[in-house]
Amino acid sequence: MALIVSPSDCARRSLFQNLKDRAGAAFAESNRILSRPLAWWTLAILALALQTALILTHWPWPDEYQALQLAVQAPDIATLLEWLRYEGHPPLWYLILRALAHLMDPLDTLWVAALLFAIPTQCLILFASPFTRAERLLIVLSEFLLFDFLTISRGQTMGVMLLVLAVALWRSRWIWLVIALLPFCDFLFGVISGIFVLLKWREKGLWWPGMALWFVCGLLAAWTVFPAPDMISAASIGRELGPMEILFYWLVKLSELLIPFQGGIAPQWNTPAQPIATFAWIGFILLCWLATRDNPFHRLMLLGMLALTLAFSLAVYPLGLRHLMLVALLLILLTWLARTQGAAPSGAFRVWLVVIALCGMGTAAIALTRPFDTAHLAVAEIRERGLEGKHWMIVPDWRVSGLAALSGMRFERPEKHCMLDFIRWDHQTNLLDGKRLEAFLRSEIERHGRSYLVSDLTITGLPEDILAPLVTIPAGYDGIDYHLYVVGRHAEEKAVSLPDCVPVKRPLTRF
Repeated sequence: MALIVSPSDCARRSLFQNLKDRAGAAFAESNRILSRPLAWWTLAILALALQTALILTHWPWPDEYQALQLAVQAPDIATLLEWLRYEGHPPLWYLILRALAHLMDPLDTLWVAALLFAIPTQCLILFASPFTRAERLLIVLSEFLLFDFLTISRGQTMGVMLLVLAVALWRSRWIWLVIALLPFCDFLFGVISGIFVLLKWREKGLWWPGMALWFVCGLLAAWTVFPAPDMISAASIGRELGPMEILFYWLVKLSELLIPFQGGIAPQWNTPAQPIATFAWIGFILLCWLATRDNPFHRLMLLGMLALTLAFSLAVYPLGLRHLMLVALLLILLTWLARTQGAAPSGAFRVWLVVIALCGMGTAAIALTRPFDTAHLAVAEIRERGLEGKHWMIVPDWRVSGLAALSGMRFERPEKHCMLDFIRWDHQTNLLDGKRLEAFLRSEIERHGRSYLVSDLTITGLPEDILAPLVTIPAGYDGIDYHLYVVGRHAEEKAVSLPDCVPVKRPLTRF
């Protein structure tokens, strides 16, 4: 029987082949240029300089300061481990910040830690990976590595360095030490460490002393994140969403793995990439399928990781974009391993590298011209108005860390009537309702007289004698506004003395 191919099918195949040939030619020409030492070293150094500039100019957001405060303000390691039971994170990142704070001003430890992990990570990719030189530059300039993983200073920064180090040491027994450390970074890093173990098993490369070390470290890491009995977890927020809503938001985040320019036509960190947010996930899943066409086991691991993030989001709490970005990194790492085994380059993978590098450069341009967070501007405004020594409240309380870390101020935690400078996740506010907030503020005026309030929310509809706006500090790239208000502006000030929300603490100062 003759095979009949329609003219339209031939045209589509011809167009696809033409695009593939053009992309191949562009990469070949790029690699020809980069084969010249001067061109290669110039661009590699510029990429490292850009990474360094992003880290040095980055204004941390509250989550970064929260980790620093816990690490430094705990009087001893036992107390730190107790505090971390309200965080859900293993202690390794906090111990590193604590160690660095013995050597420098604690406020410097975030950028120093980021540099200590970011530059080796980028150097491993640039100088030790099996990719072509053009591909290496595109990977280090990708939005994932250049900004979200390596500029924002958090445990994920350390975890990404360990993941890249693991594939660089793949044929060495030292890899087992790295695999064993991964569960101490976070849950999903522990999952990827399990994927690495499965890959070693597939290659008949298991080393039983290393397996034993990994198993013991995994159990110890799990013990450190066992939650406190009164912890209010993110799961309580996730229960407000139905399964279909969680699935929808998971797909929206998945779309940003294909084109990771957060916010899209209205750039803003941690927001959907419009207008492609509702359908680009199809392209990412297709990319994963095409990029692993020669290795079904890699495909199984990659799609299994995707399925696990969805199951976790449905069963425990919705994972954030930064967690799903690890799937994109896993795709790069699996491709790294495939290349060491002689796999041919994937055209779809190469085109994606171009896209994520363009997104990375766009994000870098924003980050270098706009502060990531503006807590420092809010603190400057408070000081300029002479309000630093006044009684302040914060509603809701989850943005307190940056303000407190930069100013040394402490804020009243609403409803609990205690003072805090970092969050203990043992309370969920009921003051987001206007009537409840007004009743609470009236009682505060009666008790404390005139005081002040900061919020990341625009609060309207209350009498100005109760709550009057002072100034709004516009959001940085993270989208967090800081609104300053006066509570009871016609009331007299009274002396206020409230207990600490967390009894044992030390100020965020050098040891």
